[in-house]
Amino acid sequence: MTNDQSASRTSADPSVSRTEFERALIGEAASTVFSARQVARARELLARLSGARRAVMLYPSGHFIAHDSLVALMAIIEQYHKEGVDVPLVFFDNEVALGDRLLGQESIIFDQLTRDMMESGQTSVTFLRGLDTDELERALHVLAATGHAIEQGGGLEAMVAASSIPHVRIETVAFARDLGDSAETNSRHSYLHAIEAIRGLGQGAANEEPPSANQARDAASSLVDNVLDNQTAMLELSGLRSHDEYTFFHSVNVTILAIALGSLISTNRRFLNSLAAGALLHDIGKTSVDLGIINNRGALPAEEREVMRTHSARGAAMAAKMHGLDRSAIVMILEHHMRYDLDGYPRRKPSRAQHLASRIVALADVYDAVTSRRSYAEARPQFEAMEIVAKGAGTLFDPALVRMFVQMMGIYPPRSVVRLTSGEVAVVTRPTIDIALPCVRVIADADDAFIDPYDVDLSDPEQAGDRHIQQCLDPSALNIEVDDYLPLR
Repeated sequence: MTNDQSASRTSADPSVSRTEFERALIGEAASTVFSARQVARARELLARLSGARRAVMLYPSGHFIAHDSLVALMAIIEQYHKEGVDVPLVFFDNEVALGDRLLGQESIIFDQLTRDMMESGQTSVTFLRGLDTDELERALHVLAATGHAIEQGGGLEAMVAASSIPHVRIETVAFARDLGDSAETNSRHSYLHAIEAIRGLGQGAANEEPPSANQARDAASSLVDNVLDNQTAMLELSGLRSHDEYTFFHSVNVTILAIALGSLISTNRRFLNSLAAGALLHDIGKTSVDLGIINNRGALPAEEREVMRTHSARGAAMAAKMHGLDRSAIVMILEHHMRYDLDGYPRRKPSRAQHLASRIVALADVYDAVTSRRSYAEARPQFEAMEIVAKGAGTLFDPALVRMFVQMMGIYPPRSVVRLTSGEVAVVTRPTIDIALPCVRVIADADDAFIDPYDVDLSDPEQAGDRHIQQCLDPSALNIEVDDYLPLR
């Protein structure tokens, strides 16, 4: 089926099923069955494609950054080609697919790339076998073009023809589909909405534009709705990471964790909406700190450390200019580094207790930061982050909130990789009423050979048998991509 045929079919029949839609949309590529390893590799492929596009836009041809980005992208494309497959990517409706495999979490992480490709009309891109680095470089100039530039160049088809790129197929594919109102879809859209809101506020602050609270309030309210409706799905999404946009993803993840914890105290909507807004904006002050300090890979000198410590006060000052933002949200931004024992910053005179909402955000902030890869530190496993939280009870954190957080997340939080007493390896998917016996997805047998995953509720004696968690494992040491085994994947 040609792309024109698939476009006609989906436009005429918006009720087409998801599988039929994907096959119609991708056409011949749908016949390619990608292995789990190839699908998992798509995240790195998209990261390198995104980086190469940015490099082409920012640097002249031959610049070492542009060259290195090009070589890195070519290297991962060649991995697919050596395995005997072309590399078809389709960008549609804020989602991205590799062949007929919808990449759920990558669609969120690379939503900016997806929007850029859709805006320029380049919704179908296939890297064909036989591609070399010179041709890829020419293709990147097309892929980096804006919709306006493509229009000025006579349209996408004309620009592709003029670029001499026979091994890169770039097309516009029309489509239509109805995703329905599933909890998963609503959760993903809410997450994307929040990322866009905090990104927009950050960019506006960097451009010295007057701040607006509307985006933050709307995104915060949507996150509250979805956490209350489907806390499991939202907590799973809170594990998403993007090193390139750490601050944005971190802010949304902290908000989800804060809402989930806050809802154990009160389900009052004003309280939760204010909590969510403060959590979403808690690091907004970092937009006014020099990027060299933010991205420093080592320990900061004392002078720069003091500058970094001003971000909470700067953020509170920025938030105070946002008309309509709840005052308690401003307090959270100011106090989230004050610590429960008031030994943090900024120091307030006269001294007074940290606000309850600030204490919630502080706990969520540390947990997500520790489990994220930052410019100066590698990500720590979830169980180690939980140990840090527990050890901070009474000093860093409110002890009562720590107990509630452990009860909510379990001793072994979602995404933890564990070895069971049977010798099997599993990924924790969600906590149960017994904080030591979560639901897990078994992914490898006692000999560490990967198997078809299956779920076990360790708190259910019939399912678990004599199995329980023996120890936690480092997923990187086992070459495990945790996202591949989570339910939303």
